[in-house]
Amino acid sequence: MSGLMIIQTLEQLQSVIQESSTIPVLLYKHSSQCGSSRVAHSALNLFINRYAPIASQIHIYVVRVLEEKQLSNQITAQFGIPHVSPQILFIDHGQVIWHASHQHINSANLYQVVLKHLQSKHQEGGTP
Repeated sequence: MSGLMIIQTLEQLQSVIQESSTIPVLLYKHSSQCGSSRVAHSALNLFINRYAPIASQIHIYVVRVLEEKQLSNQITAQFGIPHVSPQILFIDHGQVIWHASHQHINSANLYQVVLKHLQSKHQEGGTP
């Protein structure tokens, strides 16, 4: 599955974290009032479109930090990674295995991180 799915509740967040035990998850924290977030959002969409065979092997979710501030705060508390926006977390088996913010959120970085992780899971005998 590729495309951006919006998370709006704590229940949805917990479901996504549980889901990461079977399929890796990119969790993107977006601010509609931030120019850097617009650039990162475009980069995420470019990753989805340019690298569709890779992007289709993970699930990608968006948290709108202004609209769902409590949810954004919960992510910070749960994973212990200070909030910035834009910010992206790559989660597998309930653990953040990579995160980035601002200009480090680009399609090339996303491709490299996701591809490397999927390849390592495949080599370990896991499902890519």
